Amino acid sequence: MDCTHKTYSFASHTGNTDIFVQSLSPANPADIKGIIQIVHGMAEHTDRYLDVGKYLCGRGYFVIMHDHAGHGRSVKSDEDDGYFCDKDGWLRLVDDIYEVTKLAKKQVPGKKLIIWGHSMGSFLTRKYIATYKDAVDAAVICGTSGANPGAAAGILIANLIGMFKGQKHKSKMINNIAFGSYNKRFDGNTGFEWLSANEDNVAKYVADPKCGFLFSVAGYRDLFSVLKDVSADTWFTAVPKALPIYLISGEDDPVGNYGKGVTEVYERLKATGHTNLKMKLYKGLRHEIHNEKTNAEVYADIADFADSVL
Repeated sequence: MDCTHKTYSFASHTGNTDIFVQSLSPANPADIKGIIQIVHGMAEHTDRYLDVGKYLCGRGYFVIMHDHAGHGRSVKSDEDDGYFCDKDGWLRLVDDIYEVTKLAKKQVPGKKLIIWGHSMGSFLTRKYIATYKDAVDAAVICGTSGANPGAAAGILIANLIGMFKGQKHKSKMINNIAFGSYNKRFDGNTGFEWLSANEDNVAKYVADPKCGFLFSVAGYRDLFSVLKDVSADTWFTAVPKALPIYLISGEDDPVGNYGKGVTEVYERLKATGHTNLKMKLYKGLRHEIHNEKTNAEVYADIADFADSVL
């Protein structure tokens, strides 16, 4: 199926930049059966989702995605990579996600919308579905994490460093605290082998100047803040009980504690009365399951889930 590619922009709720948005749509509007909104992860950008976007477009979906503030083409200068704003940046990112949802529904009115959030994008998506409760018809939560007892300490450390060195300061110490253990199970010398068993994917990530950058201390505070929020009991009770939710992750993903954290989220949702849950852990796959060599299965599973919602 032929796909039409478009770009858009709007002023970020962070107040610091314009948000870059791109969409892939079946060329014939009559072929559009639904909307899939992609929310990307930390220190990357939406161009990395064009392949899966083309697949989903070929399955009849209007695919829309944006670069978060502080990422990709949603920055004013390179020094803003990993910086959202000085206060409550994570909440402003959630507001930006809602702007993209509204844009998608304006472009394709009357169609159901499935949101797919990966990694940090999964945390933001989890906050989103508990905040804008009627905005989406289903959610795919990809590469997410269970509760992290170190989140509160991370917020404190980021605040202290920010007080003395400024909110845009890049701290290798915080980065090591957050991600220092992720590569221990894997061979390689890039430090990013935990992302994927696909060496070509890792090499492209390392070579991309818009990937793998250090977050600002304010950005880390936002990352720890959203994770703390969506790990609280109040988040589980706030998520609509009947919302279809599909949790997917690699069994070898350290972000999800090798499946344990993902299972924890699934079980807590089930315990709080959520009735439309599904979970799949992919054997042998790491964090970026959609970028592994066996990603055809992942692509199909996401599209099949979306079809089931329609």
